[in-house]
Amino acid sequence: MSITLSTSATLTEEQKKELDLIERLKPYLGHCLTLNHDLNNPLAGIIGYTEFLQEESNQLSDEHKEFVDQIMTCAERMKRVLENLCKEKIALSTGLDLSEVVATYEPFRKPLD
Repeated sequence: MSITLSTSATLTEEQKKELDLIERLKPYLGHCLTLNHDLNNPLAGIIGYTEFLQEESNQLSDEHKEFVDQIMTCAERMKRVLENLCKEKIALSTGLDLSEVVATYEPFRKPLD
């Protein structure tokens, strides 16, 4: 849904409420961008080094292989959480109906170990 701001009298009450909510969420959207960037950069390094360790796993003990696999599992979970944040940010910033945003949310169901 696209909302034109030039003639607010033509907006329905529902559109006005949605626009107000989007305006109130703008600081959150900017924070999501920063958070996404600040966490994705070190996460890429963690994933890269973990992949390297997995490739060289023949030099690791079984216990260390399990540790490396657990690091990768946690990093992949974190990546999914960040992707979900990004999806929500994009949906909100383009003015989509918020019910569509909620429907696309993939909740994080398993706590980190």
